[in-house]
Amino acid sequence: MKKFAGGMILSLAAAALIGAAINVFSHDVPKDIATKKNPVASSDAVLTKAKSNYEENCLMCHGENGKGDGPMAAMLKEKPPDISDSKMMGDMTDGEIFYMITKGMKPMPPFETKISEEERWGMVHLMRSISKTKPNNTPKKH
Repeated sequence: MKKFAGGMILSLAAAALIGAAINVFSHDVPKDIATKKNPVASSDAVLTKAKSNYEENCLMCHGENGKGDGPMAAMLKEKPPDISDSKMMGDMTDGEIFYMITKGMKPMPPFETKISEEERWGMVHLMRSISKTKPNNTPKKH
């Protein structure tokens, strides 16, 4: 019984942290960006470039499969979110994901000047493929 209760508490705490991160972050996304549809069409070339950018800039923290278990993740005070989580990613609009990549979210740095705008939109397609979610252009009401 204690094992079950401990596991339940940890699960609830993890869900609360992920939910809080999404809600806190979403409040900061300008509405015109949060509702923006991805202007870059998905293609093999776009996904190949996005994967290269992911491997260079994201894999170290988010891990090979996006689970937040990269080699640097254990050194961080806050665990990177699991971008393979279809519930979390499905609740975010393409614009919100783009904004998060662009502006960063502690401890993740911003990529506004490191990755081109077109490539950041390509990263949105990659995150959708990792999480197996479809584009969502309806922000949650806060």
